[in-house]
Amino acid sequence: MALELSKEVLPNVAADGQRVGGTTKQLKLLSDNMGLHRMNQTDQEIMEQLETLLLERIRDGDNLALFQLGQLYYEQEDFPNAQKFFERAETTGDLQASFQLGVILYDGLGCEPDQAKGFEYMMKVATASAKASEPLIRAAQYNIGRAYYMGYGAKQSNEMAEKFWLLAADDGNPRASIKAQTALGLFYTQEEQTDLKKSFFWHSEACGNGSLESQGAMGVMYLTGLCGKQDDEAAFICLREAAERGNVFAMGHMVAYYYKRKLFTKAVDLAVRSV
Repeated sequence: MALELSKEVLPNVAADGQRVGGTTKQLKLLSDNMGLHRMNQTDQEIMEQLETLLLERIRDGDNLALFQLGQLYYEQEDFPNAQKFFERAETTGDLQASFQLGVILYDGLGCEPDQAKGFEYMMKVATASAKASEPLIRAAQYNIGRAYYMGYGAKQSNEMAEKFWLLAADDGNPRASIKAQTALGLFYTQEEQTDLKKSFFWHSEACGNGSLESQGAMGVMYLTGLCGKQDDEAAFICLREAAERGNVFAMGHMVAYYYKRKLFTKAVDLAVRSV
């Protein structure tokens, strides 16, 4: 899910810390926000105007402009300059800047990867208590859980991964990290901590909040009875809807479902779509 940041002018941070595209749209958003008129200008011309304006605001002591300029460079994939201004913004207590620094350093965007330092920045956000930044904090908590689970940037710990994913999932709150809710659904099917009741609960929460992955997983749980009892009708609904939304995993199960019932034309059509 795209993360809605409290001060963000260029929305780009996904819950898993990855960048999403749409630079032209984001330039327009920032230029409109700052009262600039495009007048058939190219993206490069707008970029230069924004850069000049933000540098002026920084000289006037506008701390928010530090983050905005860093974000502008980030969207242009000028990561060294983005890092420089995020570092300056981070010293003013800007949690968005801390989050972005965590992403840059953890993934090695324009620099040598430093997962330990990236983890440190992300943990700073994950343990913050700013109510206005709650969606950002939940996204950071998901990332910290993933780092613990994978053992990158921190010592591998299923216990700590579960702890931070539970924080990020926030009892199924739709404004929390839906990715964390799905992660918990998958986590509780692992051999070391199998709890299918918890798995189904978290997939249900995530599915209700729009998770495509959890919708497919629920379909399989209904189909196999892993949710407590087998329910072919519920399985069909979940898998069909997930397949229609592009879930290849669900498509595969629907192909098998149609084939088993000798609905060969539907099976072939769906199989072709999934390739």
